Amino acid sequence: MDFTLLTIALVLSPVLLFAPVRCQVASCNAGSGAVRQKRIVFRSPGTGEMAKLDTCQYRVAPWSVQVCQVRLDFERLELPQPQLNASSGLLECVDFLQIQHFRLCGRSSGQHLYLPNGRGQELQLLFRLATPLGKQSSWQVTLTQLECPRDSGASNTRQPEVQTPTVRPLLPFLGNFLPRTIFGGQSGIGSGSGPAAQLIQTLTSPSLTDLEMLAPLGCDQYFRTATGGIVSFNFAGGIYMPNMKYSICVKGAADSEISYKIEHFELSKANAEQQGPAYDTDCRSTVLTPLRASDYLSIPNAYMVGRPELQATYYCGNGLGGQELVARPPFVLRFASDSQSSGSETGFQLTYTVRRSQDTPPPLTTEL
Repeated sequence: MDFTLLTIALVLSPVLLFAPVRCQVASCNAGSGAVRQKRIVFRSPGTGEMAKLDTCQYRVAPWSVQVCQVRLDFERLELPQPQLNASSGLLECVDFLQIQHFRLCGRSSGQHLYLPNGRGQELQLLFRLATPLGKQSSWQVTLTQLECPRDSGASNTRQPEVQTPTVRPLLPFLGNFLPRTIFGGQSGIGSGSGPAAQLIQTLTSPSLTDLEMLAPLGCDQYFRTATGGIVSFNFAGGIYMPNMKYSICVKGAADSEISYKIEHFELSKANAEQQGPAYDTDCRSTVLTPLRASDYLSIPNAYMVGRPELQATYYCGNGLGGQELVARPPFVLRFASDSQSSGSETGFQLTYTVRRSQDTPPPLTTEL
């Protein structure tokens, strides 16, 4: 038996047994400052309190110096729909949730977002309740702070002192009661490379759950299952968000491919009165002009199963509904919308399946 590890386990067991649950329900506009917890739940105030509010703000402090990302799960997000500004003719969110550069309104329950958050930055969630409809909003959002390994690029820079997770704050006190040689070094608990030091470093490092949940760089949404469904924000409300740009990533391997089955697809396009396909320059002109139409879903490295000769990158209009596309990695969808509005901007809904890549390429023809 390894008595070193047994001794450490016996000493640390009370610490782990009585460690606080790292989850907290936060109140908006709290005067006590930012909330610092690994996992935080934000719930909308009661009807009486909501009627008195014009804003509802939450502040979140980093859980540890290793926090590099934040995941927001919108179990419930029911806000007023975007409105058309009569003077400008543009679609706007009047009542909204603002998180970094994302401004959300409408109905987006079941969606999620990843946000980069490092260097000791404080994160703010701001609900703006400017109209009577806004004061009828309802939400429940779970925020999870995700930690990167110390040697990753996200934590190489010096960061201010903040509360550290798990048993780290109590370990120095345990050092007074344990033989210094157990920890493999003279510079303190966890130093050295022995088995005890490895155990301490494991306890103070990001959990496997964190490492599994971390999204690749540049992904605003990240789907980690082999099958699933993806919809645009406010799909339930019947119109997608104005002025949005975000990337949707699906976990895959280099030897795999992904099948997208498009169940619904309604995006505006340039020259909407003209018949024909809505791909590439129909969706995103290469020339920047005032009020340029620029609504699209980008699906790179893909071909259409029914028309394998068609290998576009940008898709818009309504010709994609009912189609299946197959793409090679990396599995990244990019959605963009402008501030203009039309009756065709209801959004998209699709299902995906990650599978082993087929060796036979699709047949190509010269007909379009």
